[in-house]
Amino acid sequence: MSTLDNSYKTHASSARRYAIATLGCGLFALVYAQFSHGVYSPFMTYMFAIPLLGGACVMLSLYLAKARPLPRSSRQAWALALGALTVGSCLHGIFDIAGTASRYLIAYPVIAGLLAIVALAALIRNHARRSIP
Repeated sequence: MSTLDNSYKTHASSARRYAIATLGCGLFALVYAQFSHGVYSPFMTYMFAIPLLGGACVMLSLYLAKARPLPRSSRQAWALALGALTVGSCLHGIFDIAGTASRYLIAYPVIAGLLAIVALAALIRNHARRSIP
């Protein structure tokens, strides 16, 4: 099996996982909305968009572009960044629906941003390593 075949499997498999996460987030938000007594939060309602746009669409685009596989450390850091954003959005929605707030919610986008920087650094480091003869 060639490297190109492995990239297809890697990107397609990741896109499927992110699509399942998207469905899970949508289902969770739908069920939570049933018990929220008519109170809604955009953070909860649109939580599904984070794994959809940041994960499934990105991986599907890489698959369709026949891109090389991303480094494992980069993929994992990106997945953790999306996870932090998704959990932060979920908690923000829960707090909105409950009518309360927390100053600690700012930590989620900050951590996600740091993890995204780590993912980018790992991608650059891997690219630089491949360029050196």
